[in-house]
Amino acid sequence: MGGHARRGQPGAAVPGDRLGARGHAGPRAGGAEHRSAGHRRGRGGFARLEGAWYHDHKVYVVSTSGGPMGQGQVFEYDLRHDRIKVLFASPDASVLNNPDNICVSPRGGIVLCEDGSGVEYLHGLTEDGRIFPFAANNVVVPSGGIPGKTVAPGDYTGSEWCGATFDTRNGDWLFVNIQSPGITFAITGPWRRGSL
Repeated sequence: MGGHARRGQPGAAVPGDRLGARGHAGPRAGGAEHRSAGHRRGRGGFARLEGAWYHDHKVYVVSTSGGPMGQGQVFEYDLRHDRIKVLFASPDASVLNNPDNICVSPRGGIVLCEDGSGVEYLHGLTEDGRIFPFAANNVVVPSGGIPGKTVAPGDYTGSEWCGATFDTRNGDWLFVNIQSPGITFAITGPWRRGSL
């Protein structure tokens, strides 16, 4: 895809960059020499694509280790205008730490699931690129476990969030998982009064 390479970082794209989407994919054959040729021609690139979501004629795609700092990017591809742009690029792991799963609420707010290091967070991202922490993974199973459950005791705060999705009936419930030990949460709230 066409893009604007930054000095010292071929293909790096930052928020606000608008990248041509049609007919600018660069060489079709694989191999490092073809990717390098594409970067020399100003083509952008993705790093570790993991999540995608369609909403209101737009496709949102997560590049888990993309961006100038390697901490993640969110791209927005507008199908009506055939344009892709960087909606958000993490400036630091303390802001957003390698997101991978993504979903969009019926109201247009974006939920990002972190897959980085340390305590993992769910983040909200507005359609204009403002990010905020939404929930932290504070799962610690005490010694002796949980009565009636077979989950091993331990600190699971470093386990990633995954599989976020809003219910399809009216979007009042957000379902999301902690990958290990395998817990699903059903979260509700006054969604219409906030960004999600």
